[in-house]
Amino acid sequence: MNISIAGNKPKFLQSITIQILTPMAVIGLLALSSMLVSVLVTLNTQHDAEAINIAGSMRMQSYRIAVLLQRPFSGSLDHRQLSESLSREQREFSRKLYQSSIFQIAGESDEHTMKTAYQKVKDNWENTVVPLLSPIVSKPTASEGQIADASAGYLAQVDSQVADIDNLVFSIQQNTEEKIELLGMYEGLSIFLSFLALVFIVMRTDQNLVRPLRDLVRAAEHTSLGDFSYRTYYQGVNEMGLLCSTFNAMSASLARHYRELEDLVDEKTSQLQQTNQMLDFLYNTAQRLSEGAIDHRKLELIITELKKVTGIPQLSLCLANQANTDKYDLIMPIGQQHPCLIGDCVNCFMRPEKKHLENGEISFPIEDSNDNFGFLYAKTGLHLDIEPWQLRLIEAVAENLSTAMALQYREGISQRLMLFEERSIIARELHDSLAQSLSYMKFQVARIDKLFDRKASEEQIREGVEDLQQGLNAAYKHLRELLTTFRLKLDTPSLLHALRATTDEFDRVNDNIDIVLNYDLGNCPLSPNEDIHTLHIIREAITNAVKHAKAGRIELNCKRGSNNSAVFSVVDDGIGIPSSPDRDHHYGLSTMRERATLVAGTLEINSSQDQQGTEVVLTFTPEAFR
Repeated sequence: MNISIAGNKPKFLQSITIQILTPMAVIGLLALSSMLVSVLVTLNTQHDAEAINIAGSMRMQSYRIAVLLQRPFSGSLDHRQLSESLSREQREFSRKLYQSSIFQIAGESDEHTMKTAYQKVKDNWENTVVPLLSPIVSKPTASEGQIADASAGYLAQVDSQVADIDNLVFSIQQNTEEKIELLGMYEGLSIFLSFLALVFIVMRTDQNLVRPLRDLVRAAEHTSLGDFSYRTYYQGVNEMGLLCSTFNAMSASLARHYRELEDLVDEKTSQLQQTNQMLDFLYNTAQRLSEGAIDHRKLELIITELKKVTGIPQLSLCLANQANTDKYDLIMPIGQQHPCLIGDCVNCFMRPEKKHLENGEISFPIEDSNDNFGFLYAKTGLHLDIEPWQLRLIEAVAENLSTAMALQYREGISQRLMLFEERSIIARELHDSLAQSLSYMKFQVARIDKLFDRKASEEQIREGVEDLQQGLNAAYKHLRELLTTFRLKLDTPSLLHALRATTDEFDRVNDNIDIVLNYDLGNCPLSPNEDIHTLHIIREAITNAVKHAKAGRIELNCKRGSNNSAVFSVVDDGIGIPSSPDRDHHYGLSTMRERATLVAGTLEINSSQDQQGTEVVLTFTPEAFR
């Protein structure tokens, strides 16, 4: 691990990590070795208690053999039973001596004292006890003399045998105590060494970590309060020394950057204030241009505020009364009004196509893709270029002016076209209705005049007058229908509201007719022209159903058709419609067809086979989907 502090490379062992990890590793190894020793001692002493218990039972068994050898003389045991009992006791003693934990501990142990004690017990059993018991065990019909000799011999050496067993038990006990004592000593040594390692860790940690950290915390507190002058004292050649020296360098760097940021914040604040002023000006400009017609006063206010915001000494706006003309009106900021000194708009040096950018002058065209309405001229002075933010602001104003003037120009054209179209419709309807009716009445008056000249009968004259009266009534009736149609206007928020108002109007006037509106157009936007013509056609269809069909129920259905088409149908349950519905002095159907043509649609009039009910269907594709 290499640590660089002020160009010096410390030794590997000077690292705080190594200084802490080394004692911790020592503690870990001590703990691990202590656990390992504990496990080994536990495994090694696992059968010691069992061996001691078995040795105790062997002592008891030795005395039990002695008791068995005395029982035949008291008459409580015959010779055969004695042989069997001694044989069982001999096998049990041999099993404990050769196959139990005593053999595992004492017989296989490397401990000399324990091994000697075990060997002595074994030799005494094999060489003394077993030969004494063999005559009785092997011969169930041993004589009393043999039993007496065996009993006397066994009693003579039983105390020695028990003493040997006690010596073996003592050896096993002593060996176990030695192992436990060794374990205690090792545990104590481990605890002592671990304590020393902990003391070393605490001291080194306090010296190289805790105190420097406290100093770093104080430095961080000062830094958090904006005081970058505090410096840490620790200069050790390790990680903490690197951290402290780095923190000192960082504090110095932060102090420098903080001063730079303060200057930058002041600069950005000034820019934000300027941007906010620009946005406020653009919002006010857009609001002025969207409120009503664009007049000379609005343009003066805009150019005056633009000069105030940008600080450009010379600004002027040259606009034409009509698009694509070469004659402009000069509009300047308020307080700087004066007539144009050039007077020649075609050769004016301020026009955008003239090259005059080298003197801090620039012109911005007020135009859209097809039409030109003038230009906006700006001049900063000699050797002073327009700054980027000023250029962006003036370009935005020019774009707003271009959009507003183009929109106003197109709205004027659209309004004139709509006016011409509506006047054409009115003239056509007057020509097709009133003009023909008046021509018919003119012929009737000429006919009556000739009847008077011919001194015709009163009946012929009355017939002519009745025809004239009928034509006059029809003309008057149609005139009222035309007035109703011409006065109709779509002042509701949508076509749905207008249709609902129409059905409510007919419901109020005709109590005996049920008029139902089923509107299911969904998102099908219609233009104002389509709205007004559709409303006219539907009103005319409902009027015909009310006046001529003698209907009891009329349904107005509005739905979407195929290919995004709009379908409007007026269905009644009346008497139907004749095969030739167009009659003299009745022009409603022809007018409906003309209006359907104006929205690029079709009008169908269908009647059922039994002449019961009529369906008028208007179908067209809205301009939004064409």
